[in-house]
Amino acid sequence: MTTRCVWKLGHLLLATIFTFSVFAYADEKPCTLHSGGKYYDLTPLKSSKDYQFEIDAGRKIYLNVCKGVATDPWNTGVSEDEGDIAGLIRRDHGDFAIGIVNTTLEMVEGGLMLRQSNGSPCKDMDNVRGSSSIRFICDTSVFAAGNPVVIDTFPPNSEDACHYELEWRTHFACPTGERGVLSGLFVSCIITAMILFMLYMVASTLYNYFVLRLRGPQLLPKFTLQHAHEILDVSYEFFKSLLYRDLWQSRRRRDVNSASHHWTSREEEEAMFTADSLESGGEGAPPVRSMDDSGEAGPQSGREGEGEGDRVSRL
Repeated sequence: MTTRCVWKLGHLLLATIFTFSVFAYADEKPCTLHSGGKYYDLTPLKSSKDYQFEIDAGRKIYLNVCKGVATDPWNTGVSEDEGDIAGLIRRDHGDFAIGIVNTTLEMVEGGLMLRQSNGSPCKDMDNVRGSSSIRFICDTSVFAAGNPVVIDTFPPNSEDACHYELEWRTHFACPTGERGVLSGLFVSCIITAMILFMLYMVASTLYNYFVLRLRGPQLLPKFTLQHAHEILDVSYEFFKSLLYRDLWQSRRRRDVNSASHHWTSREEEEAMFTADSLESGGEGAPPVRSMDDSGEAGPQSGREGEGEGDRVSRL
């Protein structure tokens, strides 16, 4: 009994850990980069409130990193299907989007680069849309998130610029430690243990109430190996009965489809035979004789009855 219980718990734990590990390491996270044996992560720069700063002529830029801006855009010329707007500039006749959210980092000349494109249509430029490039510079003296700065525009010195180049000094652009596989498995084990503990608490309480018929303080979960084994057996039988019931109902629905009133082949044959017999009963069916009290066959219906009626009328 003890071996069986440990075997079930072990398999369940291994399956859960494997599932967490696959999801955690299947793909590299957005806004992260491995380069030169170092790991970079800009996800801490995500903010629930946009970064705001002014450019020439007192216009404001609303910008976010690795997510769309929280500020409501107005008349940008960018549809919702194209993606979330990474940054925008307030202009007189509508906001100008300087790119759609991009989470792919590049290493350019020793610094992190984030390029964003497909923004608002540019003025007096056919098939050209707003874009931006942000160069993140590692600066350990800037402990906070830091502030982005516009260093160049295209066309230059224009209020209707279409491309913006920004520079962002922050310590978040510096290489950081990456969580390894062993630490990830350790975290997965802790999460799995917590989930299993909560499930055991609920299952033990339900088992004490419905199966053992306990009430009051006796409903509290019991942490014994025998009690855990009983809960596993009851849970296994319960889920197995549910599975068999679903299979039985699906087979029954295939045999008789009550929604469309389909019959089985045997029922169809009997119905067709009965219909043919009723249709042929007026002409080719044998006459039906009635039996009197003496057991002799009575007169036939049809023509014989009509002849008798004629003789009575003539008399």
